[in-house]
Amino acid sequence: MIDLRSDTVTRPTPEMRQAMAQAEVGDDVFGEDPTVRALEEETAELLGKEAALYVPSGHMSNQLAVLASVHSGDEVWAHERAHVLSNEQGATSVLARALPRTFTDPEGHPGQDLLERWATGVDDVHRARPRLICLENTFTGLVVPLAEQRRVADFAHTRDMRLHLDGARLWNAAVALGATPAEVAAGADTVSVCFSKGLGAPVGSAMAGDAETVRAARRARKLLGGGMRQAGIIAAGALYALRTNIGRMAEDHARAERLAAALTRIPGLDALARTNMVLVSTPEGAAARYARAFTEYGVGCVPIGTELVRLVVHLEIDDAGVDEAAKRMEEAAGSLG
Repeated sequence: MIDLRSDTVTRPTPEMRQAMAQAEVGDDVFGEDPTVRALEEETAELLGKEAALYVPSGHMSNQLAVLASVHSGDEVWAHERAHVLSNEQGATSVLARALPRTFTDPEGHPGQDLLERWATGVDDVHRARPRLICLENTFTGLVVPLAEQRRVADFAHTRDMRLHLDGARLWNAAVALGATPAEVAAGADTVSVCFSKGLGAPVGSAMAGDAETVRAARRARKLLGGGMRQAGIIAAGALYALRTNIGRMAEDHARAERLAAALTRIPGLDALARTNMVLVSTPEGAAARYARAFTEYGVGCVPIGTELVRLVVHLEIDDAGVDEAAKRMEEAAGSLG
C-alpha cells in the first residue's frame, strides 16, 4: 500500500528511534522533564513566542488555545471547515462553551467587509461578545498570504479580540513562502503546531503564545487529562523532527506537484497541488467511488465531500513512490469505465 491518506501515517526513522531511546526524562507534570522543556523552548523560539506547551494532539492544542482565550458564551469566528470547529467533535462548544460563528471563503480567511459587518452591534446587550478569530495556515494545503493573516490579526486586536492560528502544517507554509516560522506566526496570540504532520514525529503538538496564556493552557491541559509524566521519550521524537525535517519539506511539495501533473493526464480527473497535498477532482458525486477504487489498487486516500479526493505526500514517499501511485490510480480510474 502506498499510503497517501495523511502525513500522519509516517513511522519514526532509525535515527529518530535512537534519539527517543536515549532521551533524558523526568516527570513533566512537575516540570522536570528536560527533553520536554527543550522541545517547548525551541518551539517557542522558532515561532517567536514567549512560551510553548507540549501536548498529545493538535486537537488538544487548539482547544487549549480556545479555553485560554474565551469565556463561556463568547463568540469564536472561524471558517466553516476549520479544523477547530469541524474536526474536533464540537469541543469549542462542549469545553469552552463558546458560540461558533462561521464564514465561507475559498482562500481560508474572512474578507474585511465581513469582519466589519460582524463587528457591528457588539455592544448590544442581547449579543454574545466576539472574542476569538481562528485561522489556519496551511488551509487544506493552501498557503494563506501573510498580509491577509496580519490584516485579520490587526482587526482582532483593534476590537479587543484575539487571533488563534491553527498551524498544524505551519512548517509547510513557511517552506512554501520562504519565510521563517516566526514570520508565519507573527500577529497570532496563540499558535498550534503539529510535530507528526509533515515532520514525521510519532506523537504530539504544541501550543505557543505569551507566558501567561501558556500557564493558563498548562492548567487546562491537566484538567483535560493531558498531563504526561516521563514524556521526554516521545518529545525526543518531536525534537529530532523539529531539528531535522523542516528543511526537507520542499521535497514533499515538489513531489505533490509531480503527482498532480501525472493525475491530471488521466481522463475524467483533474488535480491540484497545494504544498504537500494533492486535491483530485472527480466527476460529479464520484469521489467516494474513486477513493474506493484507488484504495483497492493500493493507494491510500481520503474522499473530501462528493467530488474531491485528498492525497498527502510525506517523507516516506520518494519519486518512485509518486510514479507508482500515479500508475496505480490510472489503472483504478480505467477500471471504473
